This record gives sequence, structure tokens and C-alpha cells, in this order.
Amino acid sequence: MIENLLKYYNDSDKKIYFEEFYEFLPPKIFDSHIHLWKKSFLKEEISDNRKKQNPFLDSEIIGGFTIEDFKTAASKLFPQKEYQGLFFGLPLKEFDLPVLNDYIAQVCRQENSYGLYVPEPDMKKIPDNFFKDRFIGFKPYPDLAKFDEPEDFTKLDIDISIFDFISKEVLEFSNNYGLIMLIHLPRKGRLNDKRNIEELKKISEKYKNIKVILAHAGRSYCYEDIKNSIYEIKSINNLYVDTAMVNNFSVNKTLLTLLGPEKVLFGSDCIISMLKGKNIEINNKHYFVTKDPKLWSLSSSSMNLDFTFFIYEIIRAVKHAFEELNLGRQEIEKVFYSNSMKMIEDIEKNI
Repeated sequence: MIENLLKYYNDSDKKIYFEEFYEFLPPKIFDSHIHLWKKSFLKEEISDNRKKQNPFLDSEIIGGFTIEDFKTAASKLFPQKEYQGLFFGLPLKEFDLPVLNDYIAQVCRQENSYGLYVPEPDMKKIPDNFFKDRFIGFKPYPDLAKFDEPEDFTKLDIDISIFDFISKEVLEFSNNYGLIMLIHLPRKGRLNDKRNIEELKKISEKYKNIKVILAHAGRSYCYEDIKNSIYEIKSINNLYVDTAMVNNFSVNKTLLTLLGPEKVLFGSDCIISMLKGKNIEINNKHYFVTKDPKLWSLSSSSMNLDFTFFIYEIIRAVKHAFEELNLGRQEIEKVFYSNSMKMIEDIEKNI
């Protein structure tokens, strides 16, 4: 699977890495947002409509991203760096969640790494071997919320509450041990949705020990997504953000300025970030642009545009923000490694 994507790696990509990123990045990198799965974990057929809605269901992607693929990609794209990750399955309704979680547990035990458990929205009982399997938190997802009409996925962006896909039991267990909760915000408004803000504040007030991480910086791919809402969340003490698929310099600058480097975690969203493309902002709206035509992106094979990998664009946008803010090595180390390590160390003390 990964070989099909890495075949696009060329001398231009190599030059970008060594001239732009090699000196900037610390020796050790921790990626806080990595999906691992195998195609055999699918339990139902994927509709054409779903393929348009979620890049992970793209025919070029759905084939899987295993721990072996991750190692291959890390070695190819980040030579001479120690690249580690926080692993979790693909939290989509088409997949068998128990099988996904079992695979992540197997990987984490085998690699001495860490994982996040993908819970059912109504999960009542935490597995007895949760910590033995090296899970340090949860990756709930709005896609898994129970609907009266299962195919009505428009509701994902309309009326889903965060509490529709995270059970009270999962929240209480996470609070007891100070675990990670990596949340993908529902509804079209993202961080600009007042209900999302209210629910995040409610979680932080009632479950003060949970380390809440907003995936994709709260789905803030555009400056418009965060320019006002950042002031609503900056006072939440136990809230963090990751940089997964954020290609916008202004978003990163805002995060680093108002939340601080201590609250920002590098994340990539592998395997999507292994595609060649870029997230762009047009009239305050976000669009994927890819080298190859996709159902979920803007593209034109006839234009022969020169792309590098999304993961390099993620780092490029972070680096630009660091340069504008004149932040140094200590802050770079925090975002790309030590913030995640501190979280893990804090959790290990509690379990």
C-alpha cells in the first residue's frame, strides 16, 4: 500500500526535507496522530457517497496502513530522525472496532509504543487489559454515533453532540487516570460552533484530569475557523491541539501565540498525509488539492502541478509560524516531541 504512495517521492522532495526541515526538526519526533489498519478489518461495503465524504475511504487509501507501512514511510520521509507515533485504528462505521483495537494493542505491545482505544459511542465497560495493551486514552469519533437512519451522515455536520459519541463511562474512566481524549469536533461550525465550545468547557470543568486534544486543531484548516473561537478555548487548562493536516501558517501562528507551544502537538494524520497535495483556503473555506484526481479533492491532472507530500506541508506551515514568532529550539522540541512525552509520563504515573 505505502509503496504506491512513496513511488512519487523524488529529488525535489528530498531537497525540501534536507534544506527546509532537517536542521529545523529535533532528532526525535513524536507524531500524535497516526491511523493503522488492514483492509481485512472492513465489515461492510463502502458506498460511493461515503467515498466522497471521507478521504480514508478512497480506493487508493482503504487498502490499509500497517505498522510496517509506517516504519517504511518514516524511514523514507524522515531519514536520520527517530520517528515515533501514537497509534489508533480507523474509527469509521464500516470497520470492525474490536478487531481494530486488537490490532493496535498487538502493535503497541510488539513495538513498546502507545495507542488510543476507539470506543463505541455507548461503551459501558472498559476492557480489563486496557493498560496492559498499552492504551493511554481514547479516540472517539462522530462517525460512530448512532442514528435512526444509519446512512444519514449529513447529521455529522448538523446536530451531533460530543456526548453522542463519548459515553459517561469513558469520560469517567479517562478522568480517573488522566488519560488522553483525542476529539474530532462534529458539526459544520467546528470551533466556531457555540455548542462545541460549551461542551468542551463542560468536559474540562467536570473531568479536569482528562487531557483533551482537539484533532486537526479543532478542524481549523482556515484562519476563519479559529480567529475568534481561540479566545473561547484559551482558558481551558486541560485542552491541547494537534497539527494533523493543518497547512495554514496563520492557524499555527494563532495557536502558538494564544495557546502557547506547550499546548500544541505535532500530528500528521497518516496515511492521508502521505499523499501529495495541499490544504488551501478559498474565500474562508477549506479545500483539499491533490496531485491525482480524487472524489474528495480539487485536482487537475492536465495542469501537472508540482506537489510535495501533505506531511511536508504540515511541517512547513509550523516552521513558518515559528519563524514569524521567533521561537527557538526549546519550543520546537516541545511541539515535535516533549509535549507528547510529558503527557505519556504523566499517564504512566497514574496507571
